[in-house]
Amino acid sequence: MGLADDILPDTDAYRERTTTGKFALALGFVGSVLIVVAFVTPNWLEGDPRFYGTQFEKLGLWSHCFRSLPDHNDLSNTRFYAGCRWIFNPFTEGYDEIRYMLVPPFFVATQFFFTICFVGMLIAIGLVLMYLLCIDDYYRVKVLRWIGFDLIVAGACGTIALIIFGAQGDGRDFMPDWEQNYLSWSFGLAFVGVVFMYVVAVLFIVEARIMQRKEIARESQEKQQYPMERTV
Repeated sequence: MGLADDILPDTDAYRERTTTGKFALALGFVGSVLIVVAFVTPNWLEGDPRFYGTQFEKLGLWSHCFRSLPDHNDLSNTRFYAGCRWIFNPFTEGYDEIRYMLVPPFFVATQFFFTICFVGMLIAIGLVLMYLLCIDDYYRVKVLRWIGFDLIVAGACGTIALIIFGAQGDGRDFMPDWEQNYLSWSFGLAFVGVVFMYVVAVLFIVEARIMQRKEIARESQEKQQYPMERTV
């Protein structure tokens, strides 16, 4: 059975957007907000605040916060790091020398894959704006499919990042006082945002199929209205 036989009797061939498309836009907006917040906030991993004297406070993909982290390269044992700093902070003395401890290979992989996820989300937003504002009718179905496939790839990269960090982020070989550390709300938002990506991707692909059916229905209605016209 082809698409021409898959047209519902009550199909409105001239309606611009279906309920599926509206849900895709709404959930896509929520998912984008969650991904952005997870990407920029320093709460992927936190130390339990009920324990006093711990060195680690919290971290995100791009910043670390410590209560009092000693510099192991300082032989006089007088240099400690406290407060929040950007990972690539060029101004704090000795910080670049301990960066290998703060950003091990698994953390770099997490940053890499979640950044691809973030960029994929931005590409999807651009395609959605193009679809809503300036796309020609001829390309609408293709753009909807592009959005769906883009979100699937972005969601897959986000999934890889979450698996890597979830497996090793609170391990004994990463941050100090690992027994009191736990995956925090930024990680949770990233998880929910990635799930939303998959859901929205499916909705956009379904919307693409619906729009394709509408195009066929519109062509069929036009042929019925003007039966004497023939394509030369």
